[in-house]
Amino acid sequence: MKFLNFFKKFILGTILFVIKEIFSFFIKAFLFFLVIFSIGAFFAKTTLEKDKVIIEKGSYIEVDLSKDYKEKGKNLPEFLKGQDTNFFSILKVFDYIEKDNNIKGVVLKLDNLSLDSAQIEEFGKKLDNLKKSKKEVYSYVTMVDNRNYSLAIKSNHIFMPPTMSAPVNITGYYGELMYYKLLADKLGIEFNVIHVGDYKAYGENLTKEHISKEYKENIERMYNRKYTNFINNIATERKVNHDFINEKILNGDLMVSEPNQMKKLKLIDEFMYYDQLKQVIGDNKLLSFEKYNTFLSKNSLLGMNGNKRKDKIAIIYAEGTIFMDSTSGSISGSITPNTLIEEINKALKDNTVKGIVLRINSPGGSALASNIISNKITEANEIKPIYVSIGGVGASGGYYIAAVAEKIYADKDSLTGSIGVVSIIPNIKKMLGNISINVEEVKKGEYSDIYSMVKDFDADKRDKLYASNLKVYNEFLDTVSFGRKLNKQHVERIAQGKVWLGEEALELGLIDEIGGLENAVKGLADDLKLADYDTIEVINAPNYDSILKRYVPAVKMLEKYDSFIFEKELYFKPIYYFPYDI
Repeated sequence: MKFLNFFKKFILGTILFVIKEIFSFFIKAFLFFLVIFSIGAFFAKTTLEKDKVIIEKGSYIEVDLSKDYKEKGKNLPEFLKGQDTNFFSILKVFDYIEKDNNIKGVVLKLDNLSLDSAQIEEFGKKLDNLKKSKKEVYSYVTMVDNRNYSLAIKSNHIFMPPTMSAPVNITGYYGELMYYKLLADKLGIEFNVIHVGDYKAYGENLTKEHISKEYKENIERMYNRKYTNFINNIATERKVNHDFINEKILNGDLMVSEPNQMKKLKLIDEFMYYDQLKQVIGDNKLLSFEKYNTFLSKNSLLGMNGNKRKDKIAIIYAEGTIFMDSTSGSISGSITPNTLIEEINKALKDNTVKGIVLRINSPGGSALASNIISNKITEANEIKPIYVSIGGVGASGGYYIAAVAEKIYADKDSLTGSIGVVSIIPNIKKMLGNISINVEEVKKGEYSDIYSMVKDFDADKRDKLYASNLKVYNEFLDTVSFGRKLNKQHVERIAQGKVWLGEEALELGLIDEIGGLENAVKGLADDLKLADYDTIEVINAPNYDSILKRYVPAVKMLEKYDSFIFEKELYFKPIYYFPYDI
């Protein structure tokens, strides 16, 4: 009996202890979170008061364009976002600067400019609008080259520091292309590259010692056209003699030069250190772009939330190399069918979305992935119109997915075309032999070893792969012919891997209009007869695994490994790819 009583007390005591501990835990947890909330509220209040933005009359917005402004924003929690701003957001903020009576102008810091050629062109139009609205546009540079000067000339005033150590390097053009065949031979690696299209250059630096005449002809044509545009813009914006300044540049007078020469040739306006410029403007009247952007967002002034008007145009981004799949999620800077199709479906299901603008900034990649995305765009066009805006590059697979859209916009210097196919099969047999590794094989079935990295690549295998790639190439031609409503013979003449600038693509019928992202949005709205509409950006949130890989330093090595494995899609399989920056 005593044992039973003891047992009862033990059981009841244990149960009561557990219940007590559970309640204690919840009470402690409640108090803990209450304290944390109170502390958080205190700091939030302090931060809000500290970061409270007061815009005085006559303020200037300081914009540091060395920061990386990707096309596609990151759909991340606020604590991971930081002050990341995508390119479209900059354009929208500048619309508001144009109308803000408290803002007198902007100050652009152009050292280490991060914008690509197309973004420079589109951003330049915003600066033109500011000047038309009687706003001041100042550019400050401590080092000058063709890229940042092409944007600086859009300013009312260009400032440089008065020192001989401020480098000036404005020239015609110069590019370096590395060819690895001799190194590969020494290492015992052979690259078998199967091109369809004489001008399809990707991979030739692995199999040739020198540049091919076709590729040289292609890039020189584009470089010359870009340089012509550059000189024309300088002559127009700076009001200097075209032939005179062209001669000065080609004679090398502005290479390894300095600010005095720029001032002498009327290519800049004033000498001033940046702190002196800030004093002239007034420190209290110089507001960072990030703070101004935060002010607009908190006061819901940007009009990009898509909540005010019934009709909307959705912007979807296709930025990066095209792959079949990625474990890195949508923040890894790549395009995959799964992600892009999900975003298109999301826009299609939203009844308030009347049309879609697909912003493409991609050199291409997997032919299969490009085909799947292209098919989805063709289907979606039957439901809602899809217009394409090509940014810095929409070449090869990037152009493949653009070709079937209802309408294509591109900037003058956008890279387009590169209609061709290539496959790369490395052979490391000799390299393994050099380090005393012997590879034995077992085989059954003709061509079962065609993708082997240790088997010699004979003419029969090459012919088989070429025949396969030729079918993929013809499918590319058919897609462009169908999408652009062009004669296939015409497409074949302008294909063969040739790359075209946007203004050339317009002449050839590969695009419809010269213009940037906002032009595409407005063009679609006009064609849909939308008088009052919002723009929304459709960006799927990445999974937590991808966030860890991207943002936790201890896990970043995993992402690098993942990227290395992921790049295998650029070998063995047919690809539409042109990864060169012109």
